[in-house]
Amino acid sequence: MITGFNTNVRHGGRVFHVQTEDSGLNHPHVISHLYIGGTILSSEKRDYAQLLVQDGDLTPAIRGLMEEQHRKMLEGLKRGDFDRVIAERLGDPNEATGPQPSPETQTEPAPAEVAADGDDHEFGDGIVSEKPLDEVILEYLVDKARTRTSDPRPGRGNRSRE
Repeated sequence: MITGFNTNVRHGGRVFHVQTEDSGLNHPHVISHLYIGGTILSSEKRDYAQLLVQDGDLTPAIRGLMEEQHRKMLEGLKRGDFDRVIAERLGDPNEATGPQPSPETQTEPAPAEVAADGDDHEFGDGIVSEKPLDEVILEYLVDKARTRTSDPRPGRGNRSRE
């Protein structure tokens, strides 16, 4: 399994997230999702089972498929290919955000946004990871286990390790 790509991009006054992942050789496909918040607006899945008959390292070929699919999803957003579904699912951005940016600046990498607490951060900062999901989950579980073993509350952190 190859580490995927994550890109935040501003389009029509909103910040979208494009994520592309490889599902691994046991499930040979590349999938890209266009998100806003936690909502998937569009997906593209591309099978690469035909590559499995080749000898040698498939990583460059699979990475190339991933890069191409990720780029096409970003280009489609920029071209307006998803504007209809965005309007259907989210409504008119002018209702909540005021006038749209000019066409020259409509799609661009998302700048830092200001959180409610006043701290600057990128959309998804601290949430979106470049690591595969299984690594993120494992790190979370290890951290929770460490916290549990050092918890001073009665009945906590004193588990036997036999």
